[in-house]
Parts: sequence; C-alpha cells; structure tokens
Amino acid sequence: MLESGKPGKLSFYTLKGSFYANPVLDAPTTDKSLIQRYPSYCGRNIWPNSALPELEVAFKSLGQMILIVGLMVAYHCDQYVSKGTQNRADEGLQQTLLHSRCHKGRLLYYFPTQQSAFAKKDDDGISSWCGWHTDHGSLTGLTCAMYLRDGEQIPCPDSAAGLYIKSRTDQLVKVVYGEDEIAYQIGETTEILSGGYLCATPHCVRAARGEKEASGLERSTFALFMQPDWDEILKFPENVHIHQELIKSNCSLTFGEYTEKLLDKYYHLRS
Repeated sequence: MLESGKPGKLSFYTLKGSFYANPVLDAPTTDKSLIQRYPSYCGRNIWPNSALPELEVAFKSLGQMILIVGLMVAYHCDQYVSKGTQNRADEGLQQTLLHSRCHKGRLLYYFPTQQSAFAKKDDDGISSWCGWHTDHGSLTGLTCAMYLRDGEQIPCPDSAAGLYIKSRTDQLVKVVYGEDEIAYQIGETTEILSGGYLCATPHCVRAARGEKEASGLERSTFALFMQPDWDEILKFPENVHIHQELIKSNCSLTFGEYTEKLLDKYYHLRS
C-alpha cells in the first residue's frame, strides 16, 4: 500500500536505487512459464561478480541470517495469533516462510535530497525520503541504516532523520536500533491471514533537514522481504481488513495471484 495510492510520487522513483536478489536460491525454478509470469520471484539471480566479486557471499550471508532470526520471530507471532484463532500448525507463519522459495533481499541506496524540491505540507516532511507504505509480504527484516558523505561513513547529522512507523493507535514513532540489531516489520499478508491480530506496519523514511546537514548525505540499508511461496494458497478470512476492493471474503488466492492484483492496482502491471 503506497502513500498516494499510486506509484507516481516523485520520491518513489528518484530518491532510491536498489539491488534485489534471493539470498537462499539462485534459481528458484527452471519452469519458463513461471519465470515469465512471476519474474521477480522466479527469475535467476544476477550477480556483478566482475565488478564486485565479494557482494554475492556477503549478500547471501546477511540475508540468510536475517531469515533464520525472522523464522524465530514468526514462531512467536504464531503463538500470539493462536490465542485468538484456530489455525492448524501447518498454516502458521513460521511454516509458510520455512518452505518458501520467494524470499527477496534488497540493498537500498537513498540518494542525497534537494531540500527545496521536497517541501511537504503533510507530516512536516516526515516522508521526504520514502513515502508512507506497508509491505505486502509477511515479515520484513531491516538492518540499521548507514549514512555516508563523500564516500565516508558518518553519524547521521540530523537526529530527526530516519525510519518512522505508525502504531495501532496512529502514533508516530521514530525507530531507533543499533548496528548489531535487526528490526522486523509486519507485512500485509500476515495481517490478512491473522484476521487482524497482527497489523501491517506503516512506515516511511525522513530525510535530513537543513542545507548543511542534508548536503551530499546518502543513506544505505538492507531489507529482507520474507514472504510465502508464489504457489502458496492464501485462505482469506471473512473479515478482510485491507484491500477489500481486491479480495473477496473467504476466498483463496496463491501469493503470486495476490501479488498480481496489487501490481495491477498500483502499477497497472500483472507480472
């Protein structure tokens, strides 16, 4: 879910660069029809081994570590949800993620901003580096951000810059955690399948403010999107809390089909 309901906001296109890869499987499938239909899930990894040979090993190592810890988080999510639902053990979040071939790592690079171009009336510019949205998968693991200027890592010069979330009561919270810690956000699929016991985490990123503080400032981080397999059947409950216009009560869709519906809504794409 995007802040504007459409992908056309300037910040979604010009303020970030990304590199995606599956940290677990280089080739999730060899089925050509699946690769054509779900290229982002089924396509083969492409590594820049000539330009950056150390990236593949580091990317996979970090992604797999976040996945292992995330599966522990998923177990506790299941324990919490089981208090209010009657899901079978094999329908839980942990089992769904354990058998998935769909996990996707993302290196994120935030370009330096031009402060005058991103003045906002809403939220005092809170979403100036990345607009408010929720992830559509199950869990997202995040490393602590690095800030750089002229190729040198520096402490963030603006204490108000960084990742923000909204709580269940719509409170604005700045997320603070250390470089040796991992943060996890709930995704939309988990909210839907838990019947709302777990809520997708609205989040955004605020850029540094002030001409001196923001000048040449870059931000880098790593995210692992933990999500069901493309052919995992999602059984939606009677009361669907989000995307009611796309999903019928008590219907079943594969995760791949669900993804197609969201891509068609936001980007007018079906694959």
